[in-house]
Amino acid sequence: MSERNENREQVKLLKVGQESTFRAIFITYFESLELFAKAYVLDQQIAKDIVQEVFTNLWSKKTSIPTDVNIKSYLYQATRNTCLNYLKKQQVRANYEKHTRDKYNELLLNYEALLQLNFDEFSYSELVNALNEAVLQLPEKCREVFELSRFEGLKNREIAEQLGISVKAVEGHITKALKHIKVQLKPHFPSKLILFLLSSLNRYGSKHTQKQRPTLVH
Repeated sequence: MSERNENREQVKLLKVGQESTFRAIFITYFESLELFAKAYVLDQQIAKDIVQEVFTNLWSKKTSIPTDVNIKSYLYQATRNTCLNYLKKQQVRANYEKHTRDKYNELLLNYEALLQLNFDEFSYSELVNALNEAVLQLPEKCREVFELSRFEGLKNREIAEQLGISVKAVEGHITKALKHIKVQLKPHFPSKLILFLLSSLNRYGSKHTQKQRPTLVH
């Protein structure tokens, strides 16, 4: 069965309330949607809550979903819109409570980056896969330094001590890695999304961290 036909069959079964189909969609997309949301709302639990809300709405509004909709694009678009609503509220709150200008600008930049995304062309999980491929292309020492920095969250001095190299060498490897990754991803993805993915890596810890299994909702 082609991907398009498989998608159409999934939507058809979802519309008539087949729970096994909903469960399969949930398992397929939950983690990548959570990662996508997390890079913008900057909080893991909020990201999880947003995706839970998206799936709750998917089930409650299943009968009104167009039969020819692309389910992946639909879910990313719904997650995007829910993130936008959250960021709007946070911008108002940050302004009202007179938070720092940097915090306000960060929220605004997240909001503007989301507005630019086209989910018919790519998904956030595809960006993550492309990032991993770009990292694998790095020279061995450069890749090791980058992974310790961005995936393990170590400081430059800690990396230098662990690997027996200078802090300046660590900085050079990280700069080289970031430049390579941006060059590899820039032709295919919005630059703001790339920047937020890179900045979110050490904010949420190692990519190898065991994720908590999401709770199925409907």
